Amino acid sequence: MNRLRELHELGGDPAYERFPASEELFLVLEHAQTWAGKLKQPKDSLINVVGEAAVLRAKLWQYLREQADSGQLQAIEDGRAVGVPWHHFTEALCVTSKQGAYQKARRLKAEQVREPGERRTPDVAREHEERATAEERAERALLLVQERRFPVAQQIGRLLLEHRDSIVLDQWATYWLCEIAETIDDRDDPAKRARFTGWVESFVRAVHSHARQRTQPSTTTEEARRVLALATEFTFQERPKIPEQVPRSQSGNPARRERRRTRAGRTAR
Repeated sequence: MNRLRELHELGGDPAYERFPASEELFLVLEHAQTWAGKLKQPKDSLINVVGEAAVLRAKLWQYLREQADSGQLQAIEDGRAVGVPWHHFTEALCVTSKQGAYQKARRLKAEQVREPGERRTPDVAREHEERATAEERAERALLLVQERRFPVAQQIGRLLLEHRDSIVLDQWATYWLCEIAETIDDRDDPAKRARFTGWVESFVRAVHSHARQRTQPSTTTEEARRVLALATEFTFQERPKIPEQVPRSQSGNPARRERRRTRAGRTAR
């Protein structure tokens, strides 16, 4: 809008001193529309003042239309959420029936969600809503599965921390292991438990990816190899069986450094 103001000044807008503030987009466009015919091309200017101003007006009207459509759709959805029937929107939407109001709302919705090249039709809105619903349903299902697997993930996480010095790590594996160490005792809701399960899986994938890239073993001891194998089975299967007697460090206790880290922890993520 500042550029439009500059063009009207260059073009000798007779009412330039009354040019509205930039925050008043509709008033700016009304003023520019009213005085467009009075603009003149300066002799010493290399730019097409009148033409550029016209293109800017078209661009700003399109922006205003998009904002108006979004605001109108929000008003409809707010009304519908509190039980306003469709026929109450007919006058506001310039239609003559409740079906027309419904279809107008669907077209507005389609405009908000459509991808470039898609048509502005109610079918587009429905397809996007169905896709969003399916994605949300899939996310909820995954959360439930991962939350249910958390107890085993927590056991495996403790084993991985105990044998971390015998697992060959890269930057990503180190990152995921730090996430495990800092949150293993602080998973007090389903979403946090589900995320923790995912971190264990991400750690396993990072370790194996690093080993493949370097063409080298992923562990340096037999005990760590068995723990990583267990974690790998967990990552790619539903529920592996954890042996009653799991490998321990030489001292028989988790490494002191890791016990301190997991006891202290940090703010939950």
